[in-house]
Amino acid sequence: MDGSLAASLRRFRVTDDKADGIVADITRGSTPGAGFYALIATAALIASLGLVANSPAVIIGAMLVSPLMSPIFGISLGMIRGDAGLMGKSIRAEISGMALAVAFGALFGLLPVMTEVTPEMLARTQPTLLDLLVAVFAGFAGTLAMVDDRISPALPGVAIATAIVPPLATCGLCLASGANQGALGAFLLFFANFVAILLVSALTFLAAGLAKGHGAGGGVRRVAGNMALAVLGFLLVSAYLTSTLASILADHRQDDQTRAAIERALADDPNVSLASMQRKDMGQGVDVLAVVRTPRYLEPAQVAEMEKAVSDSLGKDVRLAVRCILNKDIFPPGGAAMVAAPSLDGALFTDKAPADVKRLQLAEQTLREIVSAMPQILLLDVDLVHMAGEPVILATMQSPRTLIPSEIGGMEKTLRDRLGESDIRLLARCQTPEDVAADGRILFGRAHFGPKDAPSEAVAGDLRTALAGLPEMFVTAMDVVHDGQGYLARAEIVGTRLITPAEVREVENRVSAAAGAPVSLAAWSRVALMVTDTRYLPVEEYTRQRLAAGMGEAEKPLPAVDAAGPPAP
Repeated sequence: MDGSLAASLRRFRVTDDKADGIVADITRGSTPGAGFYALIATAALIASLGLVANSPAVIIGAMLVSPLMSPIFGISLGMIRGDAGLMGKSIRAEISGMALAVAFGALFGLLPVMTEVTPEMLARTQPTLLDLLVAVFAGFAGTLAMVDDRISPALPGVAIATAIVPPLATCGLCLASGANQGALGAFLLFFANFVAILLVSALTFLAAGLAKGHGAGGGVRRVAGNMALAVLGFLLVSAYLTSTLASILADHRQDDQTRAAIERALADDPNVSLASMQRKDMGQGVDVLAVVRTPRYLEPAQVAEMEKAVSDSLGKDVRLAVRCILNKDIFPPGGAAMVAAPSLDGALFTDKAPADVKRLQLAEQTLREIVSAMPQILLLDVDLVHMAGEPVILATMQSPRTLIPSEIGGMEKTLRDRLGESDIRLLARCQTPEDVAADGRILFGRAHFGPKDAPSEAVAGDLRTALAGLPEMFVTAMDVVHDGQGYLARAEIVGTRLITPAEVREVENRVSAAAGAPVSLAAWSRVALMVTDTRYLPVEEYTRQRLAAGMGEAEKPLPAVDAAGPPAP
């Protein structure tokens, strides 16, 4: 084995002529000039643009331009040959190039182009042992290309530039934005890569036999000292990055545990999913913000269960907040599949779900199909509850009128037929809104929107006059529309009593005779008035007069009005 290794090393050694050529190339590349600094400035600007735009392709372009690999080779070659002149010149070139790259990165960062922190930038502010290993392999590849004629130096050169230019540009961008901690992390990544490439290239040059023929400033002891410094720097950086990697891996592990605990708590409902999660270790405990997509707000009890699950998983006290993003999965009529997370075969829908979840999904879809034919009803929400041991579909609906039991019975029968469950019950929670436009409460939508109908407005005025003539009756809303044969009227009337059918009939006959067409009136009659010590007023008129007088609710009452009877609104 020893003989085989020795033979391999002998084949790896370069000839004297090849060694002279390598030394000359490295010496020339380590001598900075105008072109050297121009390329570094260009590479730093390109890298900064790629980092800000989060574009790996642009960052690769910067790697192709950078000449910073040559001075590193010069330092390593000067170390093993004891060539103080080459090593000093290469160190000056590397330091000046590094400073220039940071400066141009900072100048780019001062421009109004950096709107947000990108993943490409963040990746270079938190170096780990993995980044050091990348630099080790890159350094070996680049050095091997220098000593082996069969390998093109272009590809390894790109690999080494990868480890040098982007961290320096990131350091400059961080300094420009005041992120000193990020700048320190980016510079540490550069330094770790620099030390790794330096040590590996020096060892490779030693194996290739380039240590012989060193200058007068050399000496075995001096070379050994230089190598010891490189090894010590490498070990210190490795120890620090190993600690950083362990910390990052621990954070990732706790993130995975937190995410898994939350997803397990949400697993019973495929319509609820975890969109994103943030976790912050506060020392004694952990703060977690979970963003959840859900068709309804989660109950505090559910959040408490999730908090306990996460706390048990992490073994720490957890403070959890859930931010709900409301969403609904709506299928076409007849659709009843479940939306699930994409599987490995690309499927988006599934029929596999817990019984209650599938029952609720199908019930909601059925109710939406029913109310789609009833434009006056708006389905707001559907939930499944259990009352006295029976499954009950709780549907929250909005309608201009309260639904009657026979309507709910028809919906319930459709639900039972669709779900195949004879014991399912439907409970409708009705919300009756009041729609008010600038010209009054809406009783007929056509009377308020669309082209104005002058004859209908005239009939409405006649109806108001006729109804206002009734004792202690106030018209608070009146809508009239033409139905082709005559006029349909709806009125809201308040008073000290209810209007009688005979009075409605009398008003219809009087206005029909004036309009020359039949008028059909339906009146919503209510006993609802504001009563002062002098008169009756509808609530709307009372409020309007107080607003016109600039009075608040707690101020003095309106002055009395001397009138024979109650004023019309």
